[in-house]
Amino acid sequence: MSPIIRYFTLSSLFYLVIGAGLGLIMAIYPYSIGYLLLAHVHFLLLGFIAMMIYSVGYHVLPRFSGFKLYSEFIIAVQFYLTNIGLIGMALTWIIFNDAVSGFYPILILGVFASMEFIGICLFVFNNIMTLSGRGGKITI
Repeated sequence: MSPIIRYFTLSSLFYLVIGAGLGLIMAIYPYSIGYLLLAHVHFLLLGFIAMMIYSVGYHVLPRFSGFKLYSEFIIAVQFYLTNIGLIGMALTWIIFNDAVSGFYPILILGVFASMEFIGICLFVFNNIMTLSGRGGKITI
């Protein structure tokens, strides 16, 4: 397993702990639900679940298809985009909580959400190229 794929797995487990921790805080302090809920959901869905899917997908799909990964560079770019995007979105919701209706909070949130979206598109593109054989055949 390449190091960058391992980083996806490790970040996924880190986000599981963060998301569960935010859930615990919301259970203990219900007044915090208003500004922690979106961060909690995104740490679990985009952080834990999506990062784990990226990790498993990049590790397993080439082996099942018999084709090499199309681009390790795209994986690295995707890793940084999705992690920065996720953390940025979560912090924007927590810091600006009810004020995410102003111009700058929405602009900031839009930048981080765009990073996350581009990262998702890179995952799709890299896997389509891999499964089409553009990375070459795996040789034993």
